[in-house]
Amino acid sequence: MCIRDSRAPCPSVRWRGGRRLRPPIPGIEDPCVICAWDLLRDHLPTGRNVAVIGGGAVGLETALFIASRGTITPDVLAYLFEYGAESPERLKELMYSGTSAVTVFEMLPRAGKDIGKSTRWVLLDKLRKYGVRIITDARVEGIENGTISYDHGGNTHSETFDNVVLAAGSTSEKTLCGALADLGIPYAAVGDCNTPGKIDGAIHGGFLAALAIDQPEHSSEVTSGNTL
Repeated sequence: MCIRDSRAPCPSVRWRGGRRLRPPIPGIEDPCVICAWDLLRDHLPTGRNVAVIGGGAVGLETALFIASRGTITPDVLAYLFEYGAESPERLKELMYSGTSAVTVFEMLPRAGKDIGKSTRWVLLDKLRKYGVRIITDARVEGIENGTISYDHGGNTHSETFDNVVLAAGSTSEKTLCGALADLGIPYAAVGDCNTPGKIDGAIHGGFLAALAIDQPEHSSEVTSGNTL
């Protein structure tokens, strides 16, 4: 984005967002390691056995995305059921049998801590049906040639995977805010560029920023360096 200097620049609202967090794990540059953001955006292929590092919202949703790959489609399910090609028990099995087995490593005692109560139980139930294994209190200590070494309960374990997906969270991205401040352009920073959060907080911050721009009595709220 090109930013031009101006004698009287208009207030600017910036949703720069966050950037992926790469934890300081030895072997993080292993060829088998891919980022959850890249996998979800580009639908990257994965192998038969996949690990996901991070059991927060992104990690669990990524695990569900991977586990659901290769399952029977609704159209095929309806066709087989209508013509009795398979038993109901077999069809139910095919609904949750994907092409990848998924294991989630979460360092906290509880997975999905950042997910709302009304959503968490549904997501965990789906993961259970797809056979996703979740290991909590697991601290990943290293990755080498697809083999993850992790501490669990004070003991070191190792497992080998075809792919390791990083979903360890994000951190704020403030580069654009600094450029605006240097140019003296009033701005309001909203969303993950302040602190990674949820979409409702970003929308509310955007609303407050727009309100401050639109209504003169609130114009003092949009100043250089103001964050919402």
